[in-house]
Amino acid sequence: MIKSVYLLQQREVIVFDKEGEHLRQYDGKFQLVRDTVLADCAPDAEFYITRWGQGNFEKVTREDWRNYEPE
Repeated sequence: MIKSVYLLQQREVIVFDKEGEHLRQYDGKFQLVRDTVLADCAPDAEFYITRWGQGNFEKVTREDWRNYEPE
């Protein structure tokens, strides 16, 4: 089950389970994998976004992640 979801600068998504294992089957462009990722997330999943020009990830709500639009 998905525990951590990261949205990278190029609108690429990477996903990890609770043991920190990379779940490659969910990787891909945000607009193509968003709905599948959200459907398979644990209720307590954590969502992160990195903003263009910044190297750090910001923890956001599930709703903010779902509706994210790049600046």
